[in-house]
Amino acid sequence: MKKKIAIVILVLAFALSSLPIMADNLGELRQQYEDAQTAVQETVEVLESTRAMMNQIHQTIMELDERMMNATDDLLSIDQALYTTQEALAQTEEYWAQAQLDLELQHDAVRARLREIQESGSTGLLSVVLQATSLRDFLLRLELVNNIARHDQEMVERLETTEARVAQMQETYARHLSSVEMLLSQQEAYIERLEGLEAEQLAFFEELAADEEKYEALLAFEREQAQIMYTAWSTAYQAERARRTAAQLEQQRIANEQRIAAMQNLGGRFRWPVPSSGRITSGFGYRNHPTRRRREFHTGIDIGARHGADIIAAEGGVVILSSWHGGYGNTVIIDHGGGVHTLYGHNSRNLVSVGDTVTAGQRIALIGSTGVSTGPHLHFEVRVNGQAVNPGPFLGL
Repeated sequence: MKKKIAIVILVLAFALSSLPIMADNLGELRQQYEDAQTAVQETVEVLESTRAMMNQIHQTIMELDERMMNATDDLLSIDQALYTTQEALAQTEEYWAQAQLDLELQHDAVRARLREIQESGSTGLLSVVLQATSLRDFLLRLELVNNIARHDQEMVERLETTEARVAQMQETYARHLSSVEMLLSQQEAYIERLEGLEAEQLAFFEELAADEEKYEALLAFEREQAQIMYTAWSTAYQAERARRTAAQLEQQRIANEQRIAAMQNLGGRFRWPVPSSGRITSGFGYRNHPTRRRREFHTGIDIGARHGADIIAAEGGVVILSSWHGGYGNTVIIDHGGGVHTLYGHNSRNLVSVGDTVTAGQRIALIGSTGVSTGPHLHFEVRVNGQAVNPGPFLGL
């Protein structure tokens, strides 16, 4: 892992040293940014993998800790059993010492009795019986002799039983002590193995923690470089977009001007908007306003006609307004494209709605005198890019 980090840093450093920050090619800048993002993602994946391994090792260490705690508890139990066994063995040894003393006394009593019998011979006990003075005395003496013989027999049997019992107890406790000592040794070896495993896991965890720190530093570095590359690409992209937009707007402006010039040079492309009347009551330009009694600029031409006469579209287009429009009263405005609009004002009634597509010559309204008006007529305007222009050239006047 450490070797991989070093290689990644060297490769990235070389790439950044050769990076044309002001590259003219947007595709190249975009590719550099995507490569940087890929490097970031790869480092994120390695970092996540490292952290997953750290979590797994941490879990293993916790399990080893729990196993060692249980093993330590078992060791304490074995120690207690060993202590208990050692105490029992010590008590057995004390009992054995006392039994040995009793055995010695019994041995002495048996030996004394045997000497007595040997010295007196077989007639010793018999003479005791024969010296009886009466039948009753004889029976008493006979029972005494039997008791002595029975006591001698019991004393020998007790001696044998005590010897066997002490030997069995010593053998049992010695065997148990050996078993407990073996368990103690095995448990200590088991705990030692667990401690070794935990030490290995802790060392591996520390190594991974060091790798995690290095990957975090590398990730921060790569993200910073990716942000630099994104800023360079985004700036170049926005500049190129602005340049293209400006170029498109300029081309559109030129095209509009050419289109308008072509319309004007055709000697009147637009149709006359009031088929029933050709009487112009007020022209385009400065005039004395009929109601305000002052000189103002007239933004269109007024065509006088009878109330309710048809108003037609001078050219095909899309209706973008059909409603009351301030001093114009009921008004229709049509968008003919290329920044050219026509306006039809003071209508008594509008016959089209916003969004309708109309053709040249289509009836769109009726002559009226709504808004600021002194009589029935059509106020007709031509607007180019929002500015009112003389309708004459468009109508062939």
